[in-house]
Amino acid sequence: MSSASVFPINMIRLCIDGYREDLSGRAYNKMLLVPLPFSGYGALLLGMDDLFERVGYPQAFQARRTFLKPAKLRGSIHIPAETMEDEEIGKQNGECRTFDIVVQSRRQSGWQGILMDPERTHIRKFQSEMELLDYLCRDLDETCRRKGLPEARL
Repeated sequence: MSSASVFPINMIRLCIDGYREDLSGRAYNKMLLVPLPFSGYGALLLGMDDLFERVGYPQAFQARRTFLKPAKLRGSIHIPAETMEDEEIGKQNGECRTFDIVVQSRRQSGWQGILMDPERTHIRKFQSEMELLDYLCRDLDETCRRKGLPEARL
C-alpha cells in the first residue's frame, strides 16, 4: 500500500518491532495523534479495544458491565479535532513486520475483521482476537524462518 492510501478509522497499522519473548511495537490509527506503544499481546488488545471504545467505532454489540462508575452509552462516532494524516500512517513500518488490521465488527465480545500485509498480497479473515493473534504468530514465525532467525516460543 502506498503512503498516499486512505486509512479508515477502524484500521490499525501494526508495526512489530520485537518478537522474541513477546510481541512489542507500535500501533497507528488516524484517531491517534501519537502511536500506541505496546509490549505484549494483552497490552496490544487492550489498547486497541480502548481506542475503539473512545472513538465509538466499530461499536460493541454488547454493553460492558462495570462496578466502578456508570458507562456512557455511545450512539455515534467521536472524531477528535485533530487526527493523524493517512500519509503519515502509510509511511510507518515495523522493524520485524508490518500489518494492517481492519476490525469490521465487535460481536459476541470479540472482534471480526481482516489481517493483511501493507501490499495486500496476503489477506486473512479472523472471527476473534485469538484467531487474529494466531495468524500474527504464524506469520511472524514464518518471517523468522525465512530470515534464519529463531522462532519465538510463547
